[in-house]
Amino acid sequence: MSKSIILLTISCLLWFAPARAEQVGAQIYDNQCKSCHGSEGLALDTPILHGQEPAYIVKSLQAFKKEIRKDQIMGSMNTIAASLSLDDMKAVAHFLAGQDSCDIKLEIDYSREGFRDEFSRGRQKYAESNCSHCHSSFHHYAPRIIGQKPGFLTRALEQFRTGERVAPMMPNLLRSWTDDDYRNVVSYLSGMRLMRACGSGH
Repeated sequence: MSKSIILLTISCLLWFAPARAEQVGAQIYDNQCKSCHGSEGLALDTPILHGQEPAYIVKSLQAFKKEIRKDQIMGSMNTIAASLSLDDMKAVAHFLAGQDSCDIKLEIDYSREGFRDEFSRGRQKYAESNCSHCHSSFHHYAPRIIGQKPGFLTRALEQFRTGERVAPMMPNLLRSWTDDDYRNVVSYLSGMRLMRACGSGH
C-alpha cells in the first residue's frame, strides 16, 4: 500500500470518528434527554444542558450510574445513566457542549415587579461569594449556571442547603446566605439569559 493511500486512510478515520461521535451523541439526546432537558421540558425543574461543560455532564452521568447521586426531580436519571457506556456519556456530553442554549425557548419575565432589584442584589452576592471562580472559569467539573432555569437553580440550591446534594465548597459558601440571597442570586443567574440576546424580543 502506498504512503499516500495510508495517509488518506488515516485522514478519513480522523474525520469520521468525531462525526460518528457527534451523531451518537445527538441520537442519545433526542431519544433519552430531550423530553426533559429540551424546550419540551421547560415546565419541569430539570436543567438546561445546551452549552454545558462536557466534563461536568460526564461526571454527573457517572454519579447517576453508580447511584452516588440520586435523581430527585424526575426519578429516571439513574436508570438512563445505567444504560450508557462511558463512550456514550462522552458523546452526548460533547454534543450538548456544542449546542446553543438560546435554542431552548426559555422566557424570563424581566418586567415583573422587583426583578431589577433582585437581579442587582443577586449580582452583588454572586460576586461577593466568588461563585464565578468555579462556575464561570475553566473549572471543568463545575456546571455553567449563567442563564439556567430558575426552577432548577432554586431546587439545586435548596438541596445543597439541606445536604441532599453534596459538593466540596457549597456548604460553607451557603451557610451565611439568607432566603433573600437565594432568591436574588437565582434572579440574577436566570436573568443573565437576557444578556445573551436570545431572540429579537430581548
